Amino acid sequence: MRLGFRHTAFQAVCTVLVLCFALGLLERADTVQPVFGEDSVRVPILMYHSILRDSARQGKYVISPAVLAADLDALQEKGYTAVTVSDLLAYVQDGADLPEKPVMITFDDGYYNNYIYAYPLLKQRGMKAVVSIIGSQTALFTDNGEENAYWSHLRLDRLREMQDVFEVQNHSWNLHEYGERRGCLRRRGEDETRYETLLREDTEQTQTLITDAGLPAPTCYTYPFGACSKESETLLKSMGFRCTLGCEERVNTITRNPDCLFELGRFNRPAGQSTESFLHRALGED
Repeated sequence: MRLGFRHTAFQAVCTVLVLCFALGLLERADTVQPVFGEDSVRVPILMYHSILRDSARQGKYVISPAVLAADLDALQEKGYTAVTVSDLLAYVQDGADLPEKPVMITFDDGYYNNYIYAYPLLKQRGMKAVVSIIGSQTALFTDNGEENAYWSHLRLDRLREMQDVFEVQNHSWNLHEYGERRGCLRRRGEDETRYETLLREDTEQTQTLITDAGLPAPTCYTYPFGACSKESETLLKSMGFRCTLGCEERVNTITRNPDCLFELGRFNRPAGQSTESFLHRALGED
């Protein structure tokens, strides 16, 4: 009898220990999953620039309104839903859901023709997009009031008007030269402190321009020419940016890890390529 009792007691203790261990694993899994879980979503990002009807101007960075419309229609037919940087941040940091087939549509430089053509095309389809402005150009055309489809950039009042469709992000104040300094990269032999001061002040100018106009502070920095470095990434993170956009052509895998939002890849949309061909490549439809 005593041996049977001991055997039964031993079994009970083992059962309790196994249950405690299992509960501990479950609790640990619940705590860790939001950061290190295997949840992931593929997010292709399309990169547009200038939109003009003039066929003579179309090329690597200029397409027609008809081409843009065809791209947007095809995306919807394929079941894609346009998302913004804010949507990605909500997914990564807050555990929010993303659509089953998300795609980000971005417009670089902030051309006025984006207001003329892209804005109504997106609005008619209930789609949203990201526009990354060059601060000095937006300031210039805000001051002189000029609106020409060929060369003007978006004024601040237009950016406010477009908020129902466009999310505004930072594309530098004036770092679009392609000479000794490529975009926002550090020049060879440039003092580190001087470089950091230049990049910080340039970036802050555009941040201030946008927020002083009553627009939300950008959370994403779009690299001029896609040129980035460890130095620029470190500085931008220290300034509170939670996302950066590059120009490397690849589809992104977005996880719950905040680091996945830096140096996101994008596919440039040139003229002279069919919608089917471009989207097949950009959406990773192999």
